[in-house]
Amino acid sequence: MGTLSPMLSVKNMKETVQFYEKSLGFKMRMAYPDAENAQYVDLVKDGMVLMFTPAKSSPLGWLQKPGAGVNLYLMIDGDIDAYYKDVKGKGVAVIADIKDEPYGTRDFTVTDNNGYKLTFNQYAQGDGKCQSCGMPMEKAEDFGGSNPTNLCCVHCCNPDGSLKSYNEVFRGMVEFMMKSQKIDRDTAVQAVKEHMAKMPAWKGK
Repeated sequence: MGTLSPMLSVKNMKETVQFYEKSLGFKMRMAYPDAENAQYVDLVKDGMVLMFTPAKSSPLGWLQKPGAGVNLYLMIDGDIDAYYKDVKGKGVAVIADIKDEPYGTRDFTVTDNNGYKLTFNQYAQGDGKCQSCGMPMEKAEDFGGSNPTNLCCVHCCNPDGSLKSYNEVFRGMVEFMMKSQKIDRDTAVQAVKEHMAKMPAWKGK
């Protein structure tokens, strides 16, 4: 599997390194030519690498805001709630509090000292039931794409594990209820609408 390591232009290398190390728990892996006079630094956390270079050495220059329009998504290891409390307790600017997303991740967003947005996330812990239809998932083949970390079942997912559209899942559930419950289509349609409205994957639908 390949990797992607963003290179970010920053105004102050020393302040940036200090922020990432002390506030976000990153560690310096390399500094060139050295940590005191760094023209390039890479910092690591949970196998992820972020690279930094002075803004004056990039086409960005000194007049523009480095982080404008950039939001990096970083999937972390460990307890994300504990990490959130730790980061917030250190005074980091949190612009989106921690929450469960309808697409199966738990995340929060901060801004660093340069204005870059960082969304720390990890897969939300499921309760063993499909978040799209509520079907219990026990064996690997019950999960979308046969992936036990998938929060939705094989019936609600495409072969690659991605979630089907609302309409596809809706039609499948209507047909299933008509056959299994021996009810007419209108009754099944109403029952499925009410049921899917309660499912985490379809909040707001």
